[in-house]
Amino acid sequence: MPTSKIKSPALDSPGAAYASVWDARPRKYKSVLFQVCVFILMMELSERLSYYGINQGLKNFMQKIGWSLVSASALKSTWTSICYITPLFGAYLADEKWGRYRTILTFGVWYCIGDFLVAIAAHPDIMTEKAVVNPIFVIGLFVGIGVGTGAIKSNVITFGADQFDPNDPSEVHQKETYFSYFYFCINFGAAFSYGYLSVLCVEGSAQIPAEYGYFATYMICAVVMVIAIVFFVIGSPRYVHMPPKDRSISTLLNLLKKSARTSREGAIVVAGAFLLLFSLPVNVASAFSADAGRAGEALSYVAAAMVLAGVVCWVYAATDQSFLDNMKESQGGEYNDTQVEGYKKLVSVLPFAAYTIIWQCAYDQTDANFQSITQQCDLRLDRSDPDSSQIPGAMLGVFDPIFIVICIPILDSVVYPLYEKQFGKPPSHFGRVSAGLIVAAVGIFWSGIFETIRRNAGALQDANGEPILDGGSSQPMNDIS
Repeated sequence: MPTSKIKSPALDSPGAAYASVWDARPRKYKSVLFQVCVFILMMELSERLSYYGINQGLKNFMQKIGWSLVSASALKSTWTSICYITPLFGAYLADEKWGRYRTILTFGVWYCIGDFLVAIAAHPDIMTEKAVVNPIFVIGLFVGIGVGTGAIKSNVITFGADQFDPNDPSEVHQKETYFSYFYFCINFGAAFSYGYLSVLCVEGSAQIPAEYGYFATYMICAVVMVIAIVFFVIGSPRYVHMPPKDRSISTLLNLLKKSARTSREGAIVVAGAFLLLFSLPVNVASAFSADAGRAGEALSYVAAAMVLAGVVCWVYAATDQSFLDNMKESQGGEYNDTQVEGYKKLVSVLPFAAYTIIWQCAYDQTDANFQSITQQCDLRLDRSDPDSSQIPGAMLGVFDPIFIVICIPILDSVVYPLYEKQFGKPPSHFGRVSAGLIVAAVGIFWSGIFETIRRNAGALQDANGEPILDGGSSQPMNDIS
């Protein structure tokens, strides 16, 4: 087997000769994918199952413990935003302080504690104690799961990729397969949560009464995470552990800080980052005061204005990255020319990242307002029976991962080849993203039309003229399905 040409410093002494981290693995495994990465994939599968298991019934559960529909929607979306901003924190810790393994393990345990707190809050005896349930729930959800999932998210896929020697052709091929399995784990976790757990939390099961449905659902999420952490630790002796030596995040921040002092564009980029960053606590305050009338509404407008201003700053100033050239050593700056060119490529992504903020606003509606719309339609399996079993509104979220799994191979094997045959070149990444955003815009537009139709459909009533309620949200359903 050829030795690896990619070297990293030996961990025993800074002055020691360089040693290959892959050659130093205690054993040489024939299948790194199934003998090493299986433990990492199990962690990802469990984390996604837990995340979506909590996420799918979150709005309904929050209403059950006393939050209004408006507050539940606002808090759920705010929690989602925290889950997607904390990966930056996890990446910083892994790259510059702890390494990926320690970061994943630490925040896996942190996440697990959050799961158990949310499960405790869902116990029927605790749910009736309003002064107790909300602090437990909020701490578990926002501090535990919100921070934990982000720190894991930014590291687990790259930690798995670290296990493959890039100079071993067999492992290079396995690495390509690893990403497919990784994506499968994400979608399997989502499908299981939206398919089974969405029913369990509302209806219970043969062994679990309906009033214990949320408790059982969230406890399953917690126990699955415990099992995953145990297996993740068991696999530790097999892992390649990259030492934390990359200071790319700190260097980028210092570079931008210095560029802000010497160029208008640099100052605008930094201002945009601050606006986006500080919009988060304003948004959190807005979400928790959503029922406070005009005060909460005013805060939401302030948060939205800060986000919009941040987006404009990035799109305006980061489209042309030449303002960073004066940071190069060749032009009297402090940074290596090649290093600056690399950071220019990173900054060039900021305008696109700004646009994805708008996309995430739309995509988040899948588990927010779309779920509320669905639950106020007629979801009975037998429309002639007022007491018929119902399809949980959250269960329709299962179509998201299913259609992703179906559409990706169709696009890769049919649509894109036809495009290339027709136009003589493959579709660009910009074109693919633009097409996706157009389809999403059409979907959002249609959802607005459907909501208007639903509201005009009239209430669904039984023979006594009483409204028929949705089982998950206890909201009256409309006569439309």
